[in-house]
Amino acid sequence: MENYDKIIYRVLRSIRGAVKTVLPFFFLFYMQNQMYMTRRLFAAFSFVCLFASVSFSQNNGVLPLTGLRFFNEGISAKSIEVRIDGAQLINNRIPLNKDIEILLTRPAGFAESNKILYAGAEFALVSPRGELLSQIPNLLAANQSTGFIGGNLSALSIKFGITSEMIRANMNGTVKIRLYDLKGKSQMRLEIPITLARKDEPLQVSKATRSIPAKNGAVGVVNGLKAKNVLVSLDTSITVAPKMAYTSLDISAIEGSSISGIFQGKESFWVYDDNLNEVKITDILLKQVKGAMENNNVDYTLKIPYRPKNTTAKTYTVRFRWESPDRKQLIDVVVKI
Repeated sequence: MENYDKIIYRVLRSIRGAVKTVLPFFFLFYMQNQMYMTRRLFAAFSFVCLFASVSFSQNNGVLPLTGLRFFNEGISAKSIEVRIDGAQLINNRIPLNKDIEILLTRPAGFAESNKILYAGAEFALVSPRGELLSQIPNLLAANQSTGFIGGNLSALSIKFGITSEMIRANMNGTVKIRLYDLKGKSQMRLEIPITLARKDEPLQVSKATRSIPAKNGAVGVVNGLKAKNVLVSLDTSITVAPKMAYTSLDISAIEGSSISGIFQGKESFWVYDDNLNEVKITDILLKQVKGAMENNNVDYTLKIPYRPKNTTAKTYTVRFRWESPDRKQLIDVVVKI
């Protein structure tokens, strides 16, 4: 019995010694692991903060439907629409002698005085060659002395019209609007490429446009159709134009058309550099159209060439538009990539 007690005593001493030996190493491993996890968490947090900061610091862009380019230089808006007779213009073809409205919701960035903001809107019409055809110093001159009630101003309306005397012999041009603060230095610039509609041409306007759910900074709109979502990615594996990188758009579950209907439509795309200057692309876009027979839904994949593969430092804006032969149905997607 005494030998048995000695054996138990020796075993316990061995276990205690082993614990004393291993414990410091275990504690050191634990602390190193915690420091590693903390560094990873900090890195992830830094990435999230950087991504959020980049997302909110984008001060210019291109809108679907009209191709309007906006430059926020101290003044911004939640949304911008171009309207005729209260309906949204869904292309850039405009009639003569008709009021055209630019509606900005939740404009911000004005210096208020006694809860009143003072806004001006300079108008300029420029020919395709850059010639100044017409200019109006302030489209909001009627409110120049009274201003607008500030605080939560829900919307600001700017109206203009184009006459034959203004456009002269040109059939297209660019409308430039500079919305500015009469009491400060902030401004927003808007540039709308326009083409004159024929006298007998029906206006392409709508009160039933729909947004397409999108991620990665894409903005998508449809009219006369429905679409489940649009996914955006970069594709550098295409060998048709081996020197070009492609923007890939996957528009899924389109309702209201068919495979043949999509093939019969007209496709266009535009590419802009980081200053929103248009970049001429000579390569063609690639597409794949497929669908399910049981529900007539269509999946539409586009591959749009937008930059050489060896140019990676710049941000580009890519706009794609599809419209049916009667122009009543359309898909218009803009993405920064």
